[in-house]
Amino acid sequence: PTQIVEKYLSWANDYQENQITILYDTMWDGTKRMAEAITKGIREIDKKVNVKLYHIAKTDKNDIITEIFKSRIILVGSPTIGGGILSGVAEILEMIKGMRFKNKKAASFGCYGWSGESIKVIKEHLEKSSFSVINDGIRALWNPDEESLEKCVEFGREIANS
Repeated sequence: PTQIVEKYLSWANDYQENQITILYDTMWDGTKRMAEAITKGIREIDKKVNVKLYHIAKTDKNDIITEIFKSRIILVGSPTIGGGILSGVAEILEMIKGMRFKNKKAASFGCYGWSGESIKVIKEHLEKSSFSVINDGIRALWNPDEESLEKCVEFGREIANS
């Protein structure tokens, strides 16, 4: 019986594992390619960190929330659509807000065609959800080219070091 209580106490006390969870949604695979490049950068720096990559539209929301709970850092990505973010990303961010996670870091990423507000919108949601936002995020114009993807790899390295 004490094992259950001990487990509960660890979960209630800012629980985290050596895990970084990357969540994204995409329309033309731009944010997916960014997420994969960021993952590469993280793994170059920290071979022991467990990096989990999830396409929000294809993953059960409860599984995503569980992985966020276990993570020390989360990254959230969306293309800019109509000056905002994709609805699946907005839904997850709203769920996160209600969970009141503690002692977790976060950052945003995304691609855009005209205005590029997605990383700012995501950042604001993360701040309202009590995440410590690491930086202003990273964005790529249209579908990221090799130069943009290399910047994403570097972004991943910075995240691994934070």
